[in-house]
Amino acid sequence: MTDVRKEKRKEGEIIPIKFDYVFVSIFNNPQNIEILENFLSCYLEIPLEGIKGNLKIMPRELELESKGSKNKQVDLILDLKGDKINIELNNNFTEGMIERNIVYACNIHGRQLRYGDNSYSNITKIIQINFNVSKKYQTDKLIEKYELKGEEGNILSKKIRIDVINVHKSLEKCYTERDEKIARWCKLMIVDTKNELEKTLGDDLMEENAKEKLVNEVEKYSTDEEVVALYSAYTREELERNTVLEDERKEAREEGLKEGIQEGIKEGIKEGKEDIAKKMIEENFDVSMISKLTGLSLDKIQKIKEEN
Repeated sequence: MTDVRKEKRKEGEIIPIKFDYVFVSIFNNPQNIEILENFLSCYLEIPLEGIKGNLKIMPRELELESKGSKNKQVDLILDLKGDKINIELNNNFTEGMIERNIVYACNIHGRQLRYGDNSYSNITKIIQINFNVSKKYQTDKLIEKYELKGEEGNILSKKIRIDVINVHKSLEKCYTERDEKIARWCKLMIVDTKNELEKTLGDDLMEENAKEKLVNEVEKYSTDEEVVALYSAYTREELERNTVLEDERKEAREEGLKEGIQEGIKEGIKEGKEDIAKKMIEENFDVSMISKLTGLSLDKIQKIKEEN
């Protein structure tokens, strides 16, 4: 078997920011706050001087109070002058993922009472921004905004909003200057060469120091052998899973799959995920990150950890 730790990126090739580990590592780092300031200035249409010095990265852990639930980590929570901004990267935008994001947004919104005034009227606004990298649930819009509204369209509350940015729509023509810039931020998530990254950044998307930090961070993770190994294992498993699914559909259309073959496929995918989890444990990756990237439960990962 090929040792994934020996794999290297091709000349000029980068790991896309849409890879969960890279996304969280770059944006959940206070040293890179300038990048976030530039993005939010563009997205929220707020002058940069109104954001600089007023943006803070908050702890990512959420306490989910439903029975059987354990603490979960969101991708990124920010505080902007009291308002909360939750940014999520969704590579698999399923119905379950949508419901999960709603729970996360409501949890962040409600937990404000624990840390401040117990008056509901003093709860500040929460905006959840979802980068939908999957091609599922794509609509004709680059950005969709959801609020609590009545049947007549009247807004019940302006204090909670969930936005979905359909990343692959960024490849289409945009007609406003603001949408064109948002589209370029989306392209930054999916480009896989340094040349495309720098071309997308241009000279006007963000300040020079923020631009330099982003390029340096992407290059750092794209040349880190352990991250490359993790990404290679992830993409190989993802390709394998997609190939299996396509084969399943084809066989089902023609004559149907036998139950034994189906179980074998499931078992093979399960073993592949566990192998990836073992490698990540060996490299001391965070258990929550392992769970997010492999889809394995925290209990299963802990069991693998104890067995090794």
